[in-house]
Amino acid sequence: MAPPAKSTTKNKAFFAAAPPGQTKGTSSAAGTSGASGRSKYQQLAALKAARLAGPAAPGSKPIPDGKPNCLAGLTFVFTGELSSLSRDDAIDLAKRYGGRVTLQPSSKTSFVVLGDNAGPAKLESIKKHDLTTLDEDAFLDLIRTRKGSDVDEKTKKKMEKDQEAIRKAAKEMEKREKVEGKAAQKGSASPTKVKTPSSQLWTTRYAPQSLKEVCGNKSQVEKLQQWLHDWPDSLRVGFKRPGKSGANMYRAVLITGPPGIGKTTSAHLCAKLEGFTPIELNASDARSKKLVENGMNINNTSLDGYLHGKEAANALGITITDKSCIIMDEVDGMSAGDRGGVGALNALIKKTKIPIICIANDKQAQKLKPLMSTTFGISFHKPPVNMIRSRILTIAYKEKMKIPANVVDQLIASSQSDIRQVLNMLSTWKLSSDTMDFDESKALSKMNEKYTIMNPFDITTKVLGPYLFSQTARETLGDKMELYFQDHSFVPLFIQENYLRSQPARARNLEGPEMVLKQLQLMDGAASSISDGDVVDSMIHGPEQHWSLMPLHAICSTIRPASFMYGTGVHYGGPNSMSFPQWLGQNSKRIKLIRQLGDIQVRMRLKVSGDKDEIRQSYIPALHPNLVRPLAEDGASAVDVIIKCMDDYYLSKDDWDTVVELGVGDNKDESVLKKIPPAAKTAFTKKYNSMEHPIAFHKALDLGKVPKKLAAGAAPDLEEAYEVC
Repeated sequence: MAPPAKSTTKNKAFFAAAPPGQTKGTSSAAGTSGASGRSKYQQLAALKAARLAGPAAPGSKPIPDGKPNCLAGLTFVFTGELSSLSRDDAIDLAKRYGGRVTLQPSSKTSFVVLGDNAGPAKLESIKKHDLTTLDEDAFLDLIRTRKGSDVDEKTKKKMEKDQEAIRKAAKEMEKREKVEGKAAQKGSASPTKVKTPSSQLWTTRYAPQSLKEVCGNKSQVEKLQQWLHDWPDSLRVGFKRPGKSGANMYRAVLITGPPGIGKTTSAHLCAKLEGFTPIELNASDARSKKLVENGMNINNTSLDGYLHGKEAANALGITITDKSCIIMDEVDGMSAGDRGGVGALNALIKKTKIPIICIANDKQAQKLKPLMSTTFGISFHKPPVNMIRSRILTIAYKEKMKIPANVVDQLIASSQSDIRQVLNMLSTWKLSSDTMDFDESKALSKMNEKYTIMNPFDITTKVLGPYLFSQTARETLGDKMELYFQDHSFVPLFIQENYLRSQPARARNLEGPEMVLKQLQLMDGAASSISDGDVVDSMIHGPEQHWSLMPLHAICSTIRPASFMYGTGVHYGGPNSMSFPQWLGQNSKRIKLIRQLGDIQVRMRLKVSGDKDEIRQSYIPALHPNLVRPLAEDGASAVDVIIKCMDDYYLSKDDWDTVVELGVGDNKDESVLKKIPPAAKTAFTKKYNSMEHPIAFHKALDLGKVPKKLAAGAAPDLEEAYEVC
């Protein structure tokens, strides 16, 4: 490995240069000097705000054009805030030239790129492992001066070993494809119509053919295979022996995990290895209650099938024997067309005589609750990046594509470790080119980026966080509005509830009264924008329903307030714990009180003529001294008087509760109920329930009479009301 640049410092020298008497968390390098007089929490909050708000002079330093793979074999950790590069740009730069980036320093870290306001924990790790540190200039100079050949012998041997393994695996693939192609042509009556491997989709062509080719989840696959291996014995003893993992007490398993990581492939491979014939049903098949009940029965064949023989197909058009294995893929995707399918599947699992493997993406889906108690859960996780990289590089080598490892890592990260998506992207790219560089992989990843739905908590953390509005932010206005449209009914409420909890980055360089004044100005701007958003929302959900104003509502209610108040943000469960919108509960209470007030108005209409507003403003305060206060002052002796007053206005016991709840000021329900003795309230309830009370109704005097006809005359011509244009 080439020696580091001159501005590189060793950790011991770095800490020795710090002024004596300062701790590792408050050294000059950490950027915490001058923080005396503030609490520890305020110091940490200020450090976080300064570190996350973005570089002080973005783009002020030229980016060097280094040699390809000049950082190969090096591992970097970035901490603190650089002066011209954002954290994302610096990480991309290291990966572009073949470097590896980790989050925490360790003994295997080559360099720590150190910026201002570095974290105390990482500074302690640097000192503990005696790591080499670089500032931003030294990091850029390392890219400028280092050559691709400057790799130590250990790294070279490892790279050569990995390349040899890739070549060997590619040759095995070619040999297997030739054998399969010859076998398919030999067994086909029409060799010209045989689908050769080269004409198949890459996801089918390069699907794992053995368990050792499955990336990751080794222990989970072994559990599934062992469950299938023990199935005959478990069926014989009535599923009463749990086995090593406890799976042998279940007639079915439920495999959950993200898409594209090998769940269905593992199920097929394990079933074949254990002598079962896999029968897959997925979202493209009809899976209603009737078809599930009639189709997945080992002894159930249709009448037509019965006439044709013992091995005829059943209601689903498949033949099920005692060596069949049902694979129900995408169980959480059962929709209205599969109505009752989950319930029928759950009932079938309780009595099935063949193994059933259910596969789903979301373990927390409501549809899967019936299956939780009747299936053994196996959770698949995303495979390690190095395993996916090795598999993809082997396929690329076989297809004669020249793709560096850092490009493959970029594709894996953008697809969220979805192997199928990476293969689809490469197969499409192969149609036009055999090579791909880092910039092309980023563009391809952007076009094929997965659209993930975030919950309101994550959206609020991202919007009020430090990155979305920093000087180096890459998101466009459209990208920011997409966050609003993921949940346009909840996101504005979360922003309104939590924007005051954020520590704005725009005031991070100020202190004392100036900082307080700046924060108040930012709060005022955010509050005004939220108020404008409420006006726009009333036009959207009002009588005219101007839905075209939704983008404007996104700006006023979410984007603009966050542009004032972004900073350290709020985090769910963190020091500034995020608050759930209280408006939802208050609005629910308001709707309930409006409904109850309407009931009181209807009952009192035989005695009063006011509308809802008059009942609320005039009659409820007047009824309170006659219905509620006597019970608090006189106790049970006032029960008869109160009930008589209620009967005079046709009010029920529920209406009495509403009168109490609508009290304000000194008559507020919380303070009034404390003054009423429990014995008096009990006596009032018992006495009211034991009596008969008048019911309000209108006398229908004209009911059943034929309505009077209008005087005879010419009928109006309604067409004259319109002008012909």
